[in-house]
Amino acid sequence: MCKEDGFKVASLNAQKTMALLEDRNIRKVPQNYTIWYEYLSDNNPEIREAVNRLMLQKGKFSDEVAKQIYNEFFSHEKEGRTIRETNRLVQQSMEAVLREIRSSTSGLEDYGDKLENFADNAEDLNVHDLQKMTRNILFETREMAVRSEDLNTSLTKASSEIEDLKRRLKDVEQESLTDTLTGIANRKKFDNELAKATQDSIKSNENLCLVMSDIDFFKRFNDTHGHVFGDQVLKLVANTLHKGAGDDGLTARYGGEEFGIILPNTSIEKAFKLANRLRENVSSKRLVKRNSGDEVGKITMSFGIAQFDLNEDPLALIARADDALYNAKESGRNQVKIEAQKIPHVA
Repeated sequence: MCKEDGFKVASLNAQKTMALLEDRNIRKVPQNYTIWYEYLSDNNPEIREAVNRLMLQKGKFSDEVAKQIYNEFFSHEKEGRTIRETNRLVQQSMEAVLREIRSSTSGLEDYGDKLENFADNAEDLNVHDLQKMTRNILFETREMAVRSEDLNTSLTKASSEIEDLKRRLKDVEQESLTDTLTGIANRKKFDNELAKATQDSIKSNENLCLVMSDIDFFKRFNDTHGHVFGDQVLKLVANTLHKGAGDDGLTARYGGEEFGIILPNTSIEKAFKLANRLRENVSSKRLVKRNSGDEVGKITMSFGIAQFDLNEDPLALIARADDALYNAKESGRNQVKIEAQKIPHVA
């Protein structure tokens, strides 16, 4: 596609986006425009799938859906800006060190030439000239020592700056893998860890299980008590799952009110017992409104479990765990279901 055709397509997609926002009465803000522009351009099928899935779950495209989509697919912009700024600071620090090194290298060459000249001519000098040249050499040696000290200071400073920048990049990386609301791993971290876990399982031939869970009737919490209360419910659930799973696996917010738990080296029986314990932990929590102190019921969750098949990819594993979760929902909620073909005897 030539540049002119590319501009025409972009312009047409922009017009379509604005028309869609108008037609569906969606707020015309940059966040919504970005999401629907990508949706219509078909460059990112994952965004289209996520928007369709969330709209089906929520019934419409809301600010909550927009926030979730934007955080999942576009939060890398902040990460990119920080990385570019860090690269600029690293370059600036390195250029300062290089200037010092070049200056010291030039000084070393001059100093070497003067020493060589002194050695060549010392034998023929009289006492007066020898004293004069000795004084000069002493002066040059002291100057060289100062230059070396300056270079050492510059290198120490640069080393400290680079260590600080390394810590900054580590913090940015951690932030990019953390769900901003709940503080546990986000979808990006989940996808990365699941890909790694499946590869490890293939190499070691060890069991790998995936638990997908969902808060029952979460929309009712939001509709009845508001999104702020709904956010508190999400935080409570995330914390309960994260602590309950402990070091056995990675707990992540998969999206909305759905959570995933990756369990390496775990049998389907052990995964079932863990999921059931987590379900009981969540349902034992008392929900109290902070402003009034009134109890508003309890949270229940449904869980679906699938065991990794060495011949499948991570998406197939997620789909099977989701099917088991759907089965738990259809069977009355507040229960754990295992994918049909893997049901063992569990006590």
